[in-house]
Amino acid sequence: MHSTPHVRFHILGPLEIWAGDRRIRPGGPINERVLAMLLLEAGRIVPVSRLVEAVWEEEPPSTAVHQVRKAVAELRRRLPSGHEFIVTGPPGYRVTLEDGQLDLRMFDIRMRRAQEARAEGLLENAVMQLKAGLDAWRGPILGGTGGALVDAAATAWEEKRLTATEQCFELRLELGEASGLIGELREAVTAHPYREVLRGHLLLALYRAGRQAEALEEYTRLRTSLAEELGIMPGPKLAALYEQILRADPELDAPPLDRDTAEPPFAVTGTAPCTLPYDLADFTGRHEEIQRLVTAPSPTGGRTSPHILLVDGMGGSGKTALVVHAAHRLADTYPDGQLYVDLRGFTPGEEPLSPATALGVLLRAMGVPGKSVPDDVLSRVALWRVTSARRRLLLVLDNAVDAAQVRPLLPASPGSLVLITSRVRLPELEGAEGLSLGLLSEEDSVEMVRSILGADRVAAEPDAAAHLVRLCGRLPLALRVSAARLRKRPHWTLANLTERLRDDGRIMGELESGDRSVATALRMSYDAMTPEHRAHFRLLSQYPGVDFAVPVAAALLDTDPHSAERVLEYLLDVHMLQEFEFGRHSFHDLVHSFAHTLPADDAPQRSAAVRRLAARVMTDLERACDALFPGRVRYGCAPPTEAVAAPALRPEEAQQWFAQEWRNVVAVVHLADQHGLHRHAAWLSRGVGFHLHAQNHFSDFEHTARLAVDSARKEGDPELLCVSLVNQAVAQWQRDLFQEGIASSEEALEIATTLEDPRIEAACLSRIGVLCTSVGRLREAVGYLARASEAHRALGSAREEAQALANLCFARERLGHLPEAVQAGQRAAALARDTGDAGIEVTALANLSLAHLGLERLDAAAECLDRARTLCESLRAPALTSLVLCNLAEAELRSGRPDTAHEHAVNALDLARGHGSQSRQAAAENVLGRIDGARGEHRRSVDRHRAALERATGIGLRTEMVRAHQGLARSLRALGDGTAADGHVLAAQEHAAAMALGTRPGMDPAAGP
Repeated sequence: MHSTPHVRFHILGPLEIWAGDRRIRPGGPINERVLAMLLLEAGRIVPVSRLVEAVWEEEPPSTAVHQVRKAVAELRRRLPSGHEFIVTGPPGYRVTLEDGQLDLRMFDIRMRRAQEARAEGLLENAVMQLKAGLDAWRGPILGGTGGALVDAAATAWEEKRLTATEQCFELRLELGEASGLIGELREAVTAHPYREVLRGHLLLALYRAGRQAEALEEYTRLRTSLAEELGIMPGPKLAALYEQILRADPELDAPPLDRDTAEPPFAVTGTAPCTLPYDLADFTGRHEEIQRLVTAPSPTGGRTSPHILLVDGMGGSGKTALVVHAAHRLADTYPDGQLYVDLRGFTPGEEPLSPATALGVLLRAMGVPGKSVPDDVLSRVALWRVTSARRRLLLVLDNAVDAAQVRPLLPASPGSLVLITSRVRLPELEGAEGLSLGLLSEEDSVEMVRSILGADRVAAEPDAAAHLVRLCGRLPLALRVSAARLRKRPHWTLANLTERLRDDGRIMGELESGDRSVATALRMSYDAMTPEHRAHFRLLSQYPGVDFAVPVAAALLDTDPHSAERVLEYLLDVHMLQEFEFGRHSFHDLVHSFAHTLPADDAPQRSAAVRRLAARVMTDLERACDALFPGRVRYGCAPPTEAVAAPALRPEEAQQWFAQEWRNVVAVVHLADQHGLHRHAAWLSRGVGFHLHAQNHFSDFEHTARLAVDSARKEGDPELLCVSLVNQAVAQWQRDLFQEGIASSEEALEIATTLEDPRIEAACLSRIGVLCTSVGRLREAVGYLARASEAHRALGSAREEAQALANLCFARERLGHLPEAVQAGQRAAALARDTGDAGIEVTALANLSLAHLGLERLDAAAECLDRARTLCESLRAPALTSLVLCNLAEAELRSGRPDTAHEHAVNALDLARGHGSQSRQAAAENVLGRIDGARGEHRRSVDRHRAALERATGIGLRTEMVRAHQGLARSLRALGDGTAADGHVLAAQEHAAAMALGTRPGMDPAAGP
């Protein structure tokens, strides 16, 4: 078998070479004649001398042999794997091909099959074979341009074609056709006026059509022509037929038709035993899958059983379209029939086709008369095996429900190919190769929409087209339905449709066009499941996240992990669930949407499943927080968690868990709130907030924190509300919403004073202190933070004390209280190191470095920043890294190394832009402005400070506003603009007076109390 068996050669007409869908040119008349001669003698060695004669006939040039060899070399280069097709064998060359690669050979095979079918009395099948073979001819071999030697070889094949034509007409007459043949016979007689066999068929057809006089006239016309042009008379067989027509001999009457074939048999209406549906003209993508299907093992590859390929996939994934497309490409390789049966395994309102019924369809398609088809299934199986034996069939069994439905339909011939589609995997089907069909790639999905709608319409809205692909989940059926709706509505834009599809509650209704419906396709798979599995599907579909593991499934199903695994495996097999990586399961978006349209008659069971899910997720979340944030404060308002016997997580395991699950936890927060589990929603938000804060997912942090506050208000628990408000204040600080954060903290503090809980009150003081620092209320900030650190120390909350002291260090440094700042920073770093909170330690060390710089302790500052930078490498927290790099730039600038300082500051700015912090960006821009000024690049310095001023003013960050004004004053004065410089000096003094001293944000208030 060749490595590229899809290369095909056509010589029954002009020479054509195809590799897949690509046409290959042979490369000039010499190459063409050499290849033509080799193809005419396929399988036999053609001497070089014969190839020379084929090209140049009687007057070859002296270089003829060399040119032939050069032509062979070029053909080998042009043809994929050409060295395998054209092999050297003294004294010349030989072409080695599979039967399906050369139309001439396929014609010969079909003629032999026709003789076998006729001998077995299967006349309809014989007609199919003859017509299929004759239809392959597109004109004279090689278009009649092959030269004398090639034409001589072609003449013999032309005689075979005419003989086949005569045999086909003869068999059709035997099957009772008459008037329908007259036109075709007249064309054949006109093209070959002296072929008496054809003329005899015309006479008989005319006679049987009741046109006796025309038949006699036709004979007289031939006799006159032969006498005048050739001086001969018609042959004895034709003369005898003439005499029978004169006598109206009853033997000439048409044979009686069987009752079962009173209507024109299938073979008469087709060109081959082919019942394949039409191929999609706009079929798109699936290149790897098609390649696998069309490069199936050769029918002559020595197999002892048919080759069986099972294509499974979810409803709407395009299984039928793919298999039919591949079948049309493979049709020439299987000359004895290309048969298609819809087994109706998942057709709404219909029972799956029984094997007996399917066998009846196949036997009749193969030409077996209806009265010869047995009634019982065992006899039908036996007849099908006899009929399919020694034949090369391509059989498409579409929409199979299970292996038992398919087994009796498998042909007996080892040279056959069976393509099966099903919505379920059929591992019990022996000898079958599996091909699970996934979703289209994004590129192919857009191309499908483009092929249906037109390139101009998609090019006008490329973003909307990409959004449509995402909303359709790259499911072929959804894409086709969407594009079909748009094609019917030319006044709609793609954006109009995507807006309608955004609503999860109506998307199923929108994905419907004509008889195509995504909801119907998914309903078929759903209805095919057992009631128990349908209930499992509904419970699992409550999961709102991206993907889930077995323990979560077990919680939703209220069962043990082993039983949950069995359910998951079943849903995977029927393609109502996906598994993109081992142990992680997910629903396709449209399957999820479909599940939400199902009747809610089991609402209590679903609500109970959500409660179990929330409890399971909270248990896992607490374990991860214990490993990464061990010093966090415990509160009595937390919901009870499940006791688990699992060992504590290691920090790296907890980090991996958060990386995989945090989006899912956020989704469960929303689901819990929707189901009235407000305490769970608020507490889950608090737990995941630690990770969101540490990893700079600030937008998600603020969103879930706001939802937690709403949930806590609904729950009516003051302590839960207080904790949630403090968490929200931290999120607002990270989003540069300082005034909103102060409002949240003050409300929390007001509630805390009524609760008489010093832990919550201390947490509120700590957060207010940080926010006051950001807006320039430094003295208030120091007061709040000092009280907070003392309260946490008294409570034994080392982590919270470290956090408060780290921020107190910064506030004191900004006020110029440097020794006190160093003292607070050193204790903060030591406490953070003891509690294992690397994030707080980084903040403490960064702020401590500024205090050391203020005291001109450059080495001590460098030591702090070196350790902070090392910790950042493992934390992978862009916001903290940006802070450290900004302080490193400050230290390098003070040490007289502006170039190194510039590199650090640029990296700090890039990181700040990446996580969207306006305050960090303003700080980095101000540092860069000072560095540019130190390097004498004052115009660039002005640009930097103006950008920082605009950014800081926009969020009310007074500390950086002061620094920006100071930097602008220096650089503008250096550029000679003293008036403008004085204005900025005045502005800086006004802000500094309000603050007592300029400041810069460098604190981190932590993710929660």
